[in-house]
Amino acid sequence: MKRRDAIKNLYATKPAEGGELAMANSRPESDPGLDERVLAGPVRTMGLALGRLEEESRALHDALARGASIVDLEPDLVDPSFVRDRLEGTEAGFAEFKRLIEERGQEVPILVRPHPDRQGRYQVAYGHRRLRAAAELGQRVRAVVRTLSDVELVVAQGVENSARQDLTYIEKALFARRLEDRGFERSVIVDALSTDKGELSKLISVARAVPEPIVQAVGPAPKAGRRRWLALAELLENAGSVKVVERVVREEAFAALDSDARFLRVFAAATPRTESDPRSTAWRGQGGNATARISRSGATVTLAINRDPAFGEFVASQLDELYASFRDRGAGSDPGQAGAENASQS
Repeated sequence: MKRRDAIKNLYATKPAEGGELAMANSRPESDPGLDERVLAGPVRTMGLALGRLEEESRALHDALARGASIVDLEPDLVDPSFVRDRLEGTEAGFAEFKRLIEERGQEVPILVRPHPDRQGRYQVAYGHRRLRAAAELGQRVRAVVRTLSDVELVVAQGVENSARQDLTYIEKALFARRLEDRGFERSVIVDALSTDKGELSKLISVARAVPEPIVQAVGPAPKAGRRRWLALAELLENAGSVKVVERVVREEAFAALDSDARFLRVFAAATPRTESDPRSTAWRGQGGNATARISRSGATVTLAINRDPAFGEFVASQLDELYASFRDRGAGSDPGQAGAENASQS
């Protein structure tokens, strides 16, 4: 099902109204008249937000011309969707977005339904950022109220998410997994995320392989895309790696990192360590005829002698004497074992 068709199905009496408002609400904050190559930092953020608000204003005028009914609601009467679609604190540019709404007003309404379980309350299908901005600004939120089934609400919410550039891979994965956990068919989730069955399967597998407490600790990690999350999911198939990562995310220093750095820290912690470069020292005999390398790996010490095989054979023949001298000096690693050996020899 195409994205526009999915939205049209939500509004039997006014099919164009809901679709256009949803698409305006969900499109990336961009203006075709702006060359993104020459925008940077705060200037680019402001330009993108302005472009999006102008587009939404046009969509609102079209919807009003078709008879859309807009109401003003107290934000504290509106509950979020029953399926979370974002990690905490992931709204890129939200401060600028809120400032523009404060200056220009909320030009496009959110879509809500009467709350199915709480009389006198409403539930958001899309427009969570507008609801949050209105609440923080102490303003009422403008809304279109429609009776929606759970499936219709999820599709509307998903249409918004699928078109937004700042929704990260892991947020999509969590959203997909949460929908499946609530009993939604994969065909519905495919429509909600505007994806295909193969990609949906990967999204859900990642969200199931990486424990949610770890995901919450890492955050959205916008630079960590599909390939890296799939690799991390594979690493965390090892229960030992999961335990290591769980210790890492509890470290105080971990919380001080930004989300992308936290992902890298977790990925490094989940990667098995190898002993390919054990601690070692070199020895060279007088005249340079014989050399040796002493390597230490865990509790094992390895002596490798080069250039002079005869010297190696000599060292091997002297091991009994060398070990006896070592024990006589009291340097043994297990005195209890030494005492047992002496008792057995007496």
